[in-house]
Formats: sequence, structure tokens, C-alpha cells
Amino acid sequence: MTKTASDIVIGLDLAQKLGVSVFDGSSEKLLFSESVALFRGDTQKRLLRLREVLCELFARYQPSEIAIEDVFLPAKTSPRTPIALGELRGIARLCAAERDLPVFFYAPRQVKMAITGYGNASKQDVIHWIENEFRIKVSDDNEADAVSIAYTHILMRRFSLQNQQ
Repeated sequence: MTKTASDIVIGLDLAQKLGVSVFDGSSEKLLFSESVALFRGDTQKRLLRLREVLCELFARYQPSEIAIEDVFLPAKTSPRTPIALGELRGIARLCAAERDLPVFFYAPRQVKMAITGYGNASKQDVIHWIENEFRIKVSDDNEADAVSIAYTHILMRRFSLQNQQ
């Protein structure tokens, strides 16, 4: 299903597997979500595949905004992980900049708070809420994160509008 309205929000979870979600921001309806495997081991192929997926997604849905999970690194993270995440984030920002799309970042704790009402909620709590709310079965954590990030953005926009009135 292709949506051409100007209020399309795309949520991204940037990792070895790319989580993607597409929402109609006006109706808050989930239009599409999936998890896409990116190349392991070959950084250049992984970055090119990310760009390819994002270009296809942006062309198909004509988004008005992009929401991305902000980088969170646990204490025992490999020194290479921040670099790999930074490269993915850079490609996503470049693809958005090429289309003059605003990008919004949300910390994992902020997403959990928006979705479950508890900033320290478990990943399983978030998945359970998403599956119940949108009547879907997510394939993995990446897809669940992408859905929750985009929906958090929609909720934050609604909250911001209410505060302006």
C-alpha cells in the first residue's frame, strides 16, 4: 500500500537488522513494519544496503518526518559498536537530508515511558503493548523498536500540539 499524504512518519531502529515502521501520522494508523537484515561483516555492503532500503522506503511512502532511536550503549559494549551505529545513523541522516526530511531522536527510556508509562519497562512489555495495540505479531526486537519509536514521535507531536493550545 502506497501512501502519498504529507503526514507519514517513518520509524527506524538502526542495528545489524534494520527495524522499519511506517505510520499515517494523522490517523495514527500503522501502515507497515518489518525487520530487514543488513550485511554482516562487510561494512560497505551493509551501508549500501541501508541506503538502498531507505531510498526505496522514502520513494514509496513519501514521509514527512523520520524518527530514530537515539544511540544507547550498555556498559559492556564493544569499542567498534559506537562506530558501526554512527555509520548507520549517518547514512539514515544523509538519506533524510537528501529529501529535506526532519529527523527526530528518542532515547530508549523515553520510548518505553511513552509506550508503557514506565521508563524501565522490559523489551517484552513494549512488544506486548505494540502487538496488542496494533494487532500485529512483530518478528523481532528491531521491528518492535521501530514501531515504538515512530509511535512515540506521534505521541510527542500530539502532546506538543496540546501544550500550544
